[in-house]
Amino acid sequence: MGVWGLLVVCLDAAKSRTFLLSQFQVGQMHFYTQNANGEFVKHYRTIEGASILFGYEYNPLDRWFYTRYYGFLDYGFVMLDKNSNIETNMFTYGAGGDLVVEYNKNPLNVWGLFYGMMIGGNTWTTSRFSRNFLIENYRSFTSLRFRHTFFRVFAQVGVRFQTVILYHDVSVEFGFKVPLNGEIGSKFVRDYSIFLSHTWYF
Repeated sequence: MGVWGLLVVCLDAAKSRTFLLSQFQVGQMHFYTQNANGEFVKHYRTIEGASILFGYEYNPLDRWFYTRYYGFLDYGFVMLDKNSNIETNMFTYGAGGDLVVEYNKNPLNVWGLFYGMMIGGNTWTTSRFSRNFLIENYRSFTSLRFRHTFFRVFAQVGVRFQTVILYHDVSVEFGFKVPLNGEIGSKFVRDYSIFLSHTWYF
């Protein structure tokens, strides 16, 4: 076959491609307040939000084991105190990479597992604005200050299902995302997130 013939075969079989992933997240965060005795009290709240990932899936030989790399932006919303209408918004942004293992190569029914690591910055904004969702989030974006950013490292693990819809590969993923380090100096800390995502390939 020769070198050029082998290269043509490899390119024909290539599954390396760009992808865009949208994700819904729900999890837990905590923060501290100080009571009248000067003691710190730990509070837990549910954090809900979304994430966008844009990256590249690298699998040039169409193997069952491959990698993907991406940049990401997470957004989370928390109502800290409903009585006083205090809310906070979380923005996490950075880059990451996953190892993906597939155990069914049928194009219409591909199942797999993935494990990944992410590094990035985490910024929180707090306000007392209207509970109207659009107004709250517009004001949170405009009040974002990167000097309040904290370094974070995350691990994620999950399962994925891929099929073909309208001649395009699409996949659905379900997983768990957990930070591996604390946010030293931050008023708020995200403890973990459970996510459900949809991926569109180009």
